[in-house]
Amino acid sequence: MSNEAPKVAIIGGGPTGIGVARELIDGDVEVDLYEAEADFGGVWNGDADCGRTYESLHLISPKFNTQVPDFSMPEDYPPYPNHRQVLAYIRSYAKAFGVDKRAHFNAAVESLTQEGESWRLKTSAGHDVYYPLVIVCNGLQRVPRYPDPAYPGDFTGEVLHARDYKSADQLCGKHVLVVGGGNSGCDIAVDAIRTATSVTHSTRRGYYYQPKFISGKPTPQWMMELGNKFATKEETFAYIREVFRLAGYDGTDYGLPEPDYPLDGAHPVMNSLLLYHIGHGDVAPKDDIEKFAGKIVHFKDGTSAEIDLILYATGYRRDFPFLDTALLEWKGSIPDLFLHSTPRNLDNILFMGFINAAGGLGDGLKTQGLFVLSYARAFFGKTAGLRKFLAAKKQDVPDLGQTYFIDSYRHQWEADLWKLLSHMRRYREMLAEGAPVREGEPAQ
Repeated sequence: MSNEAPKVAIIGGGPTGIGVARELIDGDVEVDLYEAEADFGGVWNGDADCGRTYESLHLISPKFNTQVPDFSMPEDYPPYPNHRQVLAYIRSYAKAFGVDKRAHFNAAVESLTQEGESWRLKTSAGHDVYYPLVIVCNGLQRVPRYPDPAYPGDFTGEVLHARDYKSADQLCGKHVLVVGGGNSGCDIAVDAIRTATSVTHSTRRGYYYQPKFISGKPTPQWMMELGNKFATKEETFAYIREVFRLAGYDGTDYGLPEPDYPLDGAHPVMNSLLLYHIGHGDVAPKDDIEKFAGKIVHFKDGTSAEIDLILYATGYRRDFPFLDTALLEWKGSIPDLFLHSTPRNLDNILFMGFINAAGGLGDGLKTQGLFVLSYARAFFGKTAGLRKFLAAKKQDVPDLGQTYFIDSYRHQWEADLWKLLSHMRRYREMLAEGAPVREGEPAQ
């Protein structure tokens, strides 16, 4: 069955869904957005099941590159806003561009099935609608992921995942083990010392720890302002590492292992306090877990500790409960998506927001939204640019820096931000070939 009108369905009212909807609305493309919760926010909607916030949470990327380029955060926001401020900003962004008027809340998508050239979309609120093009933006942080294979033995204490963590009050008076060396694991380990009897932090490798400020500026801003001060990237990174070391942010000075990858070979860990608290004995760093024996946790470094509660900050796996995932082609444990967004075997569905890059939210929202707008215009116009793109996505292998990053689950969808932006622009230009330019609108 085919739809009469060229209308787009967006699944998910988090930041990416809002950003995509804004660009489509600005481009005069009809949009329906479906959100399972009662309001916008996604992971920042702390009161909802999809929320991944906790009481003390702040951004790890600074305000200057988290805000959308043409929609600034309020001037009174600090350089690193808290989660309540971020949520208020996201919702104000949605309202400012009319996304709220195209949204259906409390409408979880229950099924998305192919019927002819259209998708039949059904929701918990009773919607049963056909769409020629669907954009899936239901987020990366869906289903908790635990170490696989599981550690040997049985742990008889309490187990939480980062998705369950809302406040340090949950850890009061307990011997706590935080597992995971990413930003969530590091931030929660620091937060835990306020109430826990003891805090142990288990990681599998060495990491680079970046302070949130250098020379009075957010560290990413300071790094960007280095510009072409040095002749090569190697010289630039050597300088940055030396500055971090002098500022007290070299993990090896605290007995932690040396990272076995370059400075930009993994998603950055932005934390000004973890090493400080390790140095003060508030957080006990440990190697990876070897096995469990009741409440005794044995580590690969030969030590052990009695633990009341383990909090796994070990990430999430993608989940599309409304879609038959056999429709997608897979590469290992993640869908094989061109530019991490476009199925090579399906032309009428896109997956946006399923990529990590060392940058703020704002550029990503704008870039992904404009890409979807270009695709939608080409798709509905059946342009020469669309035909060219559909051929390209089956054979091109654009360099997103993928082979440069460490081999871990979450880095399967990590990308070099500048390479990603460059390729997105290139393919947007391809999609625009043969498309009419609207009056008063610059050519793409």
